[in-house]
Amino acid sequence: MSKLREMIARHPYAISLFAGGLSATGFAPLNLWPLTILMLALWMALVMQAKSRKAAFFTGWLFGVGHFIIGLNWIAKAFTFQAAMPEWLGYIAVVLLSLYLAVYPALAALAAYWLGRNRPAVFILAMAGLWIITEWLRSWVFSGFIWNPLGSVALPLGQMAGASIFVGSYGLSAILIAAPAACGCSA
Repeated sequence: MSKLREMIARHPYAISLFAGGLSATGFAPLNLWPLTILMLALWMALVMQAKSRKAAFFTGWLFGVGHFIIGLNWIAKAFTFQAAMPEWLGYIAVVLLSLYLAVYPALAALAAYWLGRNRPAVFILAMAGLWIITEWLRSWVFSGFIWNPLGSVALPLGQMAGASIFVGSYGLSAILIAAPAACGCSA
């Protein structure tokens, strides 16, 4: 366990990018939602342990890059159906789009770090609320990009999907962000 902690402390940015990519496996068709929750916990621990606001932002941005590149890779295949564009061009579009979309988790990480530094309960609540805000902003800023809201990871979970009637997709996203704290997984 100490080797793992040492590796995480030595390479927080690479781990954040990797955690972001694995977090996207909770989306269909894989539906590996426990892995999503675990990677969110790891990411939030990395943000809390960041040495500065800049490091917290960069940790959030790298998580977002990994999350969106894996979660939106279907766009590359969709490119082949639009005017017979080559699939490789679609992968370039996915990477560029992911570099932009990653700003939203980065902003959530920065603000949660600022609000909850050294206060885990405040950090978790701030992260859940800020994720909702940044996910909502992502849905309409610059004409919006609503695909892959985090809450859709919870839809195959039966009772959790039923909760969406009351809290909506943004509420499900907040629950998924707060879930690691509820099970004692974060920080």
